[in-house]
Amino acid sequence: PLGFAVADEHDLHGRVLRSAERTARRPLASRHVTDEHRPGPTEAPPLAAGGTAGWFPDPLGRYDHRWFNGTTWTGDVSVDGRRTVDPVPAHAVWAPLGAPGAGWPGQRPPSRTMAVLSMVLGIVSVATGWMPFVFVLAAVAAIAAVVLGVIVRRRAAVGRATGAGMATAGVVLGPIGLLMCILGGWFSVVLWQAVTEFVEPGPHDAEIVACVAEELGVRVSGSITNRSDTERDYSILIDVLDGRRVVETQTITVDDVPAGETVDFDEFVLTRGDTPERPSCEIDAVNGPLPFGVDPNA
Repeated sequence: PLGFAVADEHDLHGRVLRSAERTARRPLASRHVTDEHRPGPTEAPPLAAGGTAGWFPDPLGRYDHRWFNGTTWTGDVSVDGRRTVDPVPAHAVWAPLGAPGAGWPGQRPPSRTMAVLSMVLGIVSVATGWMPFVFVLAAVAAIAAVVLGVIVRRRAAVGRATGAGMATAGVVLGPIGLLMCILGGWFSVVLWQAVTEFVEPGPHDAEIVACVAEELGVRVSGSITNRSDTERDYSILIDVLDGRRVVETQTITVDDVPAGETVDFDEFVLTRGDTPERPSCEIDAVNGPLPFGVDPNA
């Protein structure tokens, strides 16, 4: 540590452990810890005097391993086989063995917050990825679900986290959510085009030539001229009035109007028994084709 060579690694931890260490297995540095010798997620060095000293997963979660001297944790740590010094914080609280949720000495119960978040974000991405425009947020959620899931699984493998099952769910659901986002992107483009065609009908002329009261409603006749350079579909919003009072409103659709030509329309507007004796009809708005056949004014 700090650039000084040490003849025997146990000199870092005091000579008081020598007699106990002669009868125990020689502790191994981080880069030499094998699966056979690495403590499992439920193993822990005893707190009693004379306990086995050795390298164990860092209970503070800062490094790969931390040295337990048989009585308490020390500031000697290792990462990927490289040893360094990380003084034990003064505020660290060492939980006694046997306490609820206790693992290694000083280790607080591993949190599963990231695992839960990974799974929830994965579910959200799948549930909302197909939605137009919302797919952008769903894609972010899907990526976050995978990233958090991978982190949790790696930590769980060394006993530093719990909830590996939920993390796995997040890792699986994340890519599915991204696939749903592709569908959501396609829906967004289609919806945008449909709405754009509806609100931008292009140049045109429209007029009503007749508005005649009948027994159950009003007969409306008129024409629309396409002044654009391409064939157009139109939806014409007609108001039937009794003086200034609007009796009924109805949308009339006129499809396949060639460029530069005029097409007549004739539509019966049902007034539900409220037919004026002398009705008047007005064009409220002219729009393009109804998006997906849905009338926004209905």
